[in-house]
Amino acid sequence: MSPGWRVLSIDHQDPVAPFEEVVRLIDVAGTATSAAHSRSDVIEALHDSQPAAVAVSSAGSLVGVAVARVSGPDAHLVVLALHPEWRGKGIGSALLGRLDQEVVHRGARRMLALVRPGQVGEAAFANQGFERWRGLDLYERPVSIVPEELAIVEQYGGHFPVAGLWSAMKGFSSTKDLIERRVIAPLAKPELADQVGLVPPATILLFGPPGTGKTSFARAIASRLSWAFVELHPSLLGTGIEGALALRQALNDLAGVDRLVCFIDEADEIVADRLGRPENQAIVNELLKSMPAFKSGTERLMVMATNSVTTIDPAMLRPGRFDLIIPVGAPDDAGRAELAAELVPASDPEEIASLTAGFTPADFALVAQRSAQRAFDRAVAGGDPTVAHADVLAAVAATRPSVTTEATDRFEVESKEYARL
Repeated sequence: MSPGWRVLSIDHQDPVAPFEEVVRLIDVAGTATSAAHSRSDVIEALHDSQPAAVAVSSAGSLVGVAVARVSGPDAHLVVLALHPEWRGKGIGSALLGRLDQEVVHRGARRMLALVRPGQVGEAAFANQGFERWRGLDLYERPVSIVPEELAIVEQYGGHFPVAGLWSAMKGFSSTKDLIERRVIAPLAKPELADQVGLVPPATILLFGPPGTGKTSFARAIASRLSWAFVELHPSLLGTGIEGALALRQALNDLAGVDRLVCFIDEADEIVADRLGRPENQAIVNELLKSMPAFKSGTERLMVMATNSVTTIDPAMLRPGRFDLIIPVGAPDDAGRAELAAELVPASDPEEIASLTAGFTPADFALVAQRSAQRAFDRAVAGGDPTVAHADVLAAVAATRPSVTTEATDRFEVESKEYARL
């Protein structure tokens, strides 16, 4: 035993060092806590009476601590902390040796420790016979949401969209690129955005003809960010004073949730021009008051969508309300070729793209089914079951585009006048 200090196992019924002294030592040690654990993990392990040892100086002060958590045959080191003035005296090795005895009594067969380079304890691990595993990487990320926030999300029927929705968005490459750069990237990398002075968007409006994927984009943004998704349905909010109160309550509750996409579809139902629909005045006023508070969070995004931006109350479209106003039109030539290749592989994508102006992803899905039905009918009659190019052409001819020429022309005019990118 080296002079000036001694190592003791912590008696959880009568601990040598109160928990607050352990926390103070961790703070003083600075680089002490194990790479995979926080101070709260240390306190939780001590409260759970997990194996622990301390080093106490002859003057009675705490100079070292080691805590582990036993899980089956493994003991995971939670912390090894040494006071800066007491390093290099063999205390770390002594603490690990005492901790080894404690975990053996709990049935553990090995002890594991994750340690960053240069962290306290590297020499102690070597002295105590720990083997270093090279080539291992620790992956870490915060959980998406805490239980209290999850309860709010579920109260409003929210959920976490499945992974992969963003990559599944086909036929909208230019819109995807725009949203990726202007919306997703700044929200996913807030430190970098702050470094260059870019404020991530907190409220965006998507507008475009029906069937062009506005709802899918909102849900895919949440999936891409691994954020919760809540849709506030206008029909459930109501109208007039009642609707305004329901909207205020919902937004107040959701303002307490971080990492959230709040989606309001058919925005024209609740924020239509008050001159044309005076019954909406209370809701428009409430939203105008609530948006600044919602925007005060750094990890929240409100997405509203409408088929016609011209019906939205002008006060909602002024700068300062929506950070971005993004047009979402029908797939262009390249997008339609992508959809053709994805959904109707028997076709010539470029040819089908030239024949399908105004087609949406849903229209292409219908073409695929109609093509398959023709092949199926032929097979039932004893013919070739393979979907042929002629089947696809016939299916295209039988399908009416969801976005008419008139709707496309109107959308192009609105895009020039209202888009804010």
